[in-house]
Amino acid sequence: MTKYKLLKPIKNVEWNVGEVRETIEGYEGNVYIEISGCVQIYAVELALLEHAGFIEEVNDVQLETPKRWRAEKYSNYFYLNENFEVTEKSDIWGAYDNARYEAGNYFQTTEQVEEFRKGVKALVGSK
Repeated sequence: MTKYKLLKPIKNVEWNVGEVRETIEGYEGNVYIEISGCVQIYAVELALLEHAGFIEEVNDVQLETPKRWRAEKYSNYFYLNENFEVTEKSDIWGAYDNARYEAGNYFQTTEQVEEFRKGVKALVGSK
């Protein structure tokens, strides 16, 4: 899909100047960029914004996903166990360690896992 970089701010749109967004092909071939999960800028609007100098096509730019922290082998990390308890473990890069990392239940500090625990408890309605 096509990538666009924002050159000038657009009022009431959460898209930072310099940030690159990629188009999505939706229902019946509609092409758009999604902003904040609800605002969609469709192909016609993208063309108008590009013509007005608000955005530019930048297909040579690679979108990078920030790499999450992972402990070195045999170093410790924290996770939330099945009893909602903060647990510290040495990462041996085994199946359980990998599964926790992939699931997002893998933290560098106790503060981070405590915030995660609050969110999980709020989600399931536990005190």
